[in-house]
Amino acid sequence: MEKLNRKWMYERLEGRLLRKEFTIGVRGFIDFAKQHRDFQESSKIRCPCSKCKNVPFLDVESVRQHLYKKGFLNDYYEFVCHGEDFDSLKVSDEPSDPYVDMIIDAFGQVDGDPMHEDIRNVDEEPNPQVKKFFEMLAAAQKPLYEGSRLSVLEMASRITSLKCEYNLPHRCVDRISSLISEVIPDENSMSKTYYDTKKVVKGLELPHEKIHACPKGCMLFWKDKAHLEKCSKCGGGGGERYKKTSRGKCVPAKVLFYFPIAPRLQRLYATKDLAHEMQWHSQNPRVSGTLAHPSDSEAWKHLDNTYKDFASEPRNVRLGLCTDGFSAHGKFGRQYSCWPVIVTPYNLPPWLCMKKPFMFLSLLIPGPKNPKGNLDVYMQPLIDELKSLWEVGTMTYDVSTKQNFKLRAALLWTVSDFPAFGMLSG
Repeated sequence: MEKLNRKWMYERLEGRLLRKEFTIGVRGFIDFAKQHRDFQESSKIRCPCSKCKNVPFLDVESVRQHLYKKGFLNDYYEFVCHGEDFDSLKVSDEPSDPYVDMIIDAFGQVDGDPMHEDIRNVDEEPNPQVKKFFEMLAAAQKPLYEGSRLSVLEMASRITSLKCEYNLPHRCVDRISSLISEVIPDENSMSKTYYDTKKVVKGLELPHEKIHACPKGCMLFWKDKAHLEKCSKCGGGGGERYKKTSRGKCVPAKVLFYFPIAPRLQRLYATKDLAHEMQWHSQNPRVSGTLAHPSDSEAWKHLDNTYKDFASEPRNVRLGLCTDGFSAHGKFGRQYSCWPVIVTPYNLPPWLCMKKPFMFLSLLIPGPKNPKGNLDVYMQPLIDELKSLWEVGTMTYDVSTKQNFKLRAALLWTVSDFPAFGMLSG
């Protein structure tokens, strides 16, 4: 099936009637899906309607009726779960899962993974952190059992994702894992408990910090003030670091969650396809006078002209930052304003740089009220890291060139509404 413009997929109705283009497109989609091995083995195909989302296998007529009534799931322009570009995209035909898709996109196909060749044929030894990450990947790529299409890593990541998505208790995951282990062949590497599953995916984890803060937002108990028990500004007037629960246990009064961005940028260069895409802005000349990418902007060009040593390394990262408050408990819950601070690398091509996997949560500022003039207090860890990335940089392994290099980063833009802009500017 040719990759034509598939706008017809999301232009289903004309008034109350199905559009002719849509019915013709559905017919073509089903004819294409019939060529996939799933249909040849079971006479059924995955249903890509907005409700089923490629999870259940249904007969052709049921799929047709579902698409007529509900339409296609969002952004399913490439029929990867029905065999389109299966060999070139190297995407598993298991049900789509955002967490697992990100792993597969980053690290490639499980069987015969080209990353293994990169590890064996490196021109330069990866730094210890990346080397440990590669070794973890190689160890976890063995199949779940002989003949299985799933690796130990992919199975563990799917179970972990399901637990988070549906908030399953640990004991429930233990029972599910035990049941799966009994169903599949005896000679298997299936984790029997959630504890064992977490150990498999632990190497994928990225660091985070919990930093205690003054309940009034005056200061952070961080760095040279990490040993204090009371706020050095407001003292005992509500600035105590800990509070007692109803059971008499001391817990932090307010906690700031900080997710360092340097390891997340390093992870982009540890994945083969993304490492190449991070240089897209310098390798793809565009029509003069057009604005098709942030690198076409005057701000980007001004930075390159002013700091030529920074611009000489195309792998250095230009960042954007945005923040705003939201109610964590929804419209009908109690008033609680939580402020996430999100950092985005703009080196990536336009169709990737605003995707969810590349919008890095760097700070989660707790409520219950908005930080107002104290936003800069909570921003301290991020600003400190951004200064370090600009002045010093961090040693990073580029898997596409098989070399270590000094990665630097610059914050180009902040994006926010006017109230948040007033807080960011102090």
